[in-house]
Amino acid sequence: MGSYNSQYESYYSKMNNKRRVNNPSSSSSFNVNIIPTFNKHFIIRRITVDLVGVLVLIIMVIFCKLIVTPQTTAVYNYSKVLVTENYNYKMVLAEVKNINFQTEQEQAINWIETMRTKIIGGKTWENKIKEDFILPIEGKLINGYGEKDDPVAKGKKIMNYGVDINAKIGTNVVASYGGLIKDIGETKQLGKYVLIDNGSGIETKYGYLSVVNVKKGDNVKKAQVIGKSGSTGIPAVPSLHYEILYMGENLNPAEYTSFKK
Repeated sequence: MGSYNSQYESYYSKMNNKRRVNNPSSSSSFNVNIIPTFNKHFIIRRITVDLVGVLVLIIMVIFCKLIVTPQTTAVYNYSKVLVTENYNYKMVLAEVKNINFQTEQEQAINWIETMRTKIIGGKTWENKIKEDFILPIEGKLINGYGEKDDPVAKGKKIMNYGVDINAKIGTNVVASYGGLIKDIGETKQLGKYVLIDNGSGIETKYGYLSVVNVKKGDNVKKAQVIGKSGSTGIPAVPSLHYEILYMGENLNPAEYTSFKK
């Protein structure tokens, strides 16, 4: 999962407050915010600070070279050891380049989620999607998650952040799970779409719609009709575009549910 979306921090705060209410005997010092965030920019800043420190040491070495006393000689020898032996920044930079920050972030988020379920109970977000969510429409999967052919610019590829399900125009599209209608809109690529906040940091998006039957702010139930499939946007054939997001990051829906092929 790409960078952590701060709009979901309130979700973890609510979960922590719920834990304290449900289990008052637990330690009040527990705070999910102590979990470290893997931030590439922070590491780069840290390295920059260290490099400034090395520069200061080099200046001290030059000063001690120019003014020779027993004290400056001792400082010179010690500083030379620090610069030449203790700071191998080529190795550090190589390690930073090899870090997969998305993987590290995903592992941290999954760890937090696992701890949350152990403390307050319930399902992890993955199990919730796999066990409780339903398909928004029945149909054959015609485009999977990832790159796909651009129907407009022939010979080019575009990123598909969800899946495309074949469906006749006017087929009912239902909510995969209950939640709040977070957004309704229309774009050149998605056509008419609906975005539902399903809770627990999970969202679902439905695109290429010909008709939208809900409005922003509505609360919908699982399996409730939210619109009808169509060909708005850039689908090659009439279909439904379907996305699953967690913490603002797109997931591959095929990893959590089964589609016709």
